[in-house]
Amino acid sequence: MELLVGVVRDPGWGLTLAVGLGGVWVEVLRDTALRVLPVDAAEVRRALGELRGARLLEGARGTEPADLGAVAAVVARIAAFAQGLGDRLESLEINPLLVTGSRVEALDALVTWRD
Repeated sequence: MELLVGVVRDPGWGLTLAVGLGGVWVEVLRDTALRVLPVDAAEVRRALGELRGARLLEGARGTEPADLGAVAAVVARIAAFAQGLGDRLESLEINPLLVTGSRVEALDALVTWRD
């Protein structure tokens, strides 16, 4: 399963987390959940449960179910890391975040800085 994890600096809200189905699915389905930072693992898990594709994380059609606790913990750490990067951070995106059971692995990342 591929997820998208993004943190952007919104002019009104500040740092905002987006989680959703990753890879091409984020563009095709536009299925994301948003949270204003800071977030903890419990809040991330709730956000993951809001996704229309949440059942895919449960192991739909014989695929291995995602360890939602592990995924939520990693996403919360990514959000905390983004906060720790300081005021120059414009955005941080990991797409895809590959999830296989309890294994959670960032395959590609992009960080954008403000001047």
